[in-house]
Amino acid sequence: MRVEKDRRLTWLPGVLLGLAMLACNLPSSATPTEGPTMTPAAMGQSASPTPLDVGVTDPTPPPLPTGTSTPVPDVSGPGDCTLNAAYVADVTIPDDTELASGESFTKVWRVRNSGTCAWEVDTQLVFVSGEPMDGPSSAEVPSVAPASSTDVSVDLVAPATPGTYRSTWQLQSPDGVRFGSQIYVQIVVLQEATEEPEPTEEPTEEATEEPTEEPTEEPTEEPLPPDLIISDLTVGTDDPRQGMPLHIVATLRNQGDGVAENFHWAWRVCVHEGCEYTDAPGSFTLEPGEEVIAQMEYTFGGYANYTTEAWVDSRETVTESDETNNTNQLPISVRVGLPDLVISAVTFDPAPPVQGQSTTVEVSVHNRGSKPAGGFDVEWWASVSAPAPACEWNVTGGLVPEGTVTLDCTHVYPSWYSRITTRATADVNEDVAELDEGNNALDEVTSVNEP
Repeated sequence: MRVEKDRRLTWLPGVLLGLAMLACNLPSSATPTEGPTMTPAAMGQSASPTPLDVGVTDPTPPPLPTGTSTPVPDVSGPGDCTLNAAYVADVTIPDDTELASGESFTKVWRVRNSGTCAWEVDTQLVFVSGEPMDGPSSAEVPSVAPASSTDVSVDLVAPATPGTYRSTWQLQSPDGVRFGSQIYVQIVVLQEATEEPEPTEEPTEEATEEPTEEPTEEPTEEPLPPDLIISDLTVGTDDPRQGMPLHIVATLRNQGDGVAENFHWAWRVCVHEGCEYTDAPGSFTLEPGEEVIAQMEYTFGGYANYTTEAWVDSRETVTESDETNNTNQLPISVRVGLPDLVISAVTFDPAPPVQGQSTTVEVSVHNRGSKPAGGFDVEWWASVSAPAPACEWNVTGGLVPEGTVTLDCTHVYPSWYSRITTRATADVNEDVAELDEGNNALDEVTSVNEP
């Protein structure tokens, strides 16, 4: 909004005094600039249908985000922890920084580990959408403990053509799972100044009256329309199971001739009447021919054969050349949930053990599946090369989903070792049918000190 200046300045001191008093009473806020997010608002929900009753999610779309980092739900990480990341600040290149065409720059964001998993080595900051700005496809992120912050950066180059450009990025775990808020850099590339030619004196001629021609209106060109489609729709696992979080992965593509700006996508678990869409968080902008892979997390509470459907431009804010090709359906066969037993920890007291002295060994078993596990056996081997296990237990009561049991025994090492590998194994006799039969053992390396 523009405000015209009043050339009568007699009232200016009074206005300035009033504005100063008003500013003292305004609340302070520091809202970061907005970036689209890839992890959906519905992540972790369990309101999915059972085989006989398909659930309905809330049809009301979430409000448009107003900051660079909209909080997003956690993504399941290794063990019991969760992955998440939150935007903290723009360290360099604030939004709408003006740059010359072709100018190189380094964008630095400050982000915080807002999950409970430590960010592992080989965590990456990956390009998601927008203008690549001659940057890399990914950049290294240091290992960061929960509740700690770090600075991440990418080297970029301003595009050659004047205009406003945005490049959006997101963290990705070593096993390829994106998580946390999306962050972006937005710059303004300036028009290069052109030198005015030196005026030259021309001989003046006698003015002659020429007939004036009426100006003709030039026809205005209509902007070229975009055309949004979902070119691919998949589920992020080969074995969808009841009660286990999974990812709905959609490839959003603009196959039209114009830019599609600030659009959303949504997904629903069924296609019959009354089955409502759930909007994925964040918004996207795609140039002609550009595509982006987006995902949202969902947990089926039941098991059945479902026909699901995704919808791009779910809020119908983009005028397209074809408004009839915005949906794509995906059949998903969800099987009954299963338990999944893992060794979550092996500890020693004292740590490390001492030659000839009693050591208390504790082995923790966790059921990270969606169904209870019946009774099972557990073993601990003082060395992976030992002829027999040193400790054995029978968990007769089994474990409920997300339940943990800690078992202990006493062992004496007859010798000292600079390094020895021990092993704990759950469901030794394979009495429990599990979601993953290959993750029941854990090797723990320790030393055994001399007295």
